[in-house]
Amino acid sequence: MYKLLIAICCMYCVVSCNEPQPGKNKNATSKNHTSTMQEGKDYIILKRIRSVDNQGFNQPVEVGSFLLPANWQVTSGVVWNGRNKCIPEMVQASMNAKSPDGAYELIMLPVTQFDWSDDPVYLDAMQRGFNMHSCTIKKPSDAAGYIRQSMAPAMHATIKSAETITALQQKMDEGAMQMTNAARQAGNSAYSHRGSAAEGTLSFTDGSEGIALCTLMQTIVTMPGTRGSMANNYQCYVSMRVVVKYKTGNEQMARKILSTFLGSARVNPLWQQAVQAMFVNIGRSAQIEIGKQIEITHQAQEEISNGIIRNWEKSSSNSGENSTQQFSQYLRGVDSWTDESGSKVELTSGYNNAWSRSDGSYLLTDNPAIDPNVTFNEGWKRLNK
Repeated sequence: MYKLLIAICCMYCVVSCNEPQPGKNKNATSKNHTSTMQEGKDYIILKRIRSVDNQGFNQPVEVGSFLLPANWQVTSGVVWNGRNKCIPEMVQASMNAKSPDGAYELIMLPVTQFDWSDDPVYLDAMQRGFNMHSCTIKKPSDAAGYIRQSMAPAMHATIKSAETITALQQKMDEGAMQMTNAARQAGNSAYSHRGSAAEGTLSFTDGSEGIALCTLMQTIVTMPGTRGSMANNYQCYVSMRVVVKYKTGNEQMARKILSTFLGSARVNPLWQQAVQAMFVNIGRSAQIEIGKQIEITHQAQEEISNGIIRNWEKSSSNSGENSTQQFSQYLRGVDSWTDESGSKVELTSGYNNAWSRSDGSYLLTDNPAIDPNVTFNEGWKRLNK
């Protein structure tokens, strides 16, 4: 193919020597070539979309970023509710994205938690609202059970199946063990943890289908109950609730989109640390000092103003990797690419050519005739597999 292109270039040079207006012909050829290229058919552009927290601090702070097709309509953001008794639900990040033709919709629901106790007296107190920080009162379940009982109804969908992802269970078990050991090292021997990850398949009334992904971590506190025996109190924290909805027959592409989204997700660690510090302070019945809030915001602004591509976006060891990266690898809908600096990125699989741009966008194509630097006259750098 490259020999053919060289031959074409040589022929063009010979012809141009006899043409009085070579620049005019070149521009016309470039326009005709560009006009025949269709986004979504000949190539796709993945745009790095950044979610912003406009409420939590004295000025907007970036929460994180992710890759999705550039022509999708995306809404995302963070809502703070300091009056919510359930601490994990005080800060709610969510996202909704739709393809132009309506064939795909990606939904990320906020984190949530539900609590339970097998001590009837304590459970009654929780249900009456006497527990200062109780969340929704509901019997404990694993991730597969949560998809069946809560996620499918919330999406107005019918559950077709929901199963534990065995390929990820070992990682969930390791995380649960680390949390249990940390609690015991801190002197909290009553605490234990149990994690699970699940995938569900959904059907919708409009004929569409869906894939639901969920991770859930149970914290179990075992202590003397009110009736003389030991009792278990449960906190079920649902950290991931993601659904991709698609028209029947498009499951393979839906998995690629989902895998790309999860594999590219990055969290601003300064924002995450600020939120976690607030949760700790609330748990200790303390208030965040305004001065500390301003300092945290200033640090975040300094960090993200150093370049269009943020340092925390480049890092594959970003704090979001433990969950989202593992799901992306499980879905296997991405290919790994490397830029000229050696940095790796995972992009939608099935393409033979990829380029990156300084704003965090990527162009993928199977058409060897497309060079975005020529076709679109823009600054793209080729990636290597």
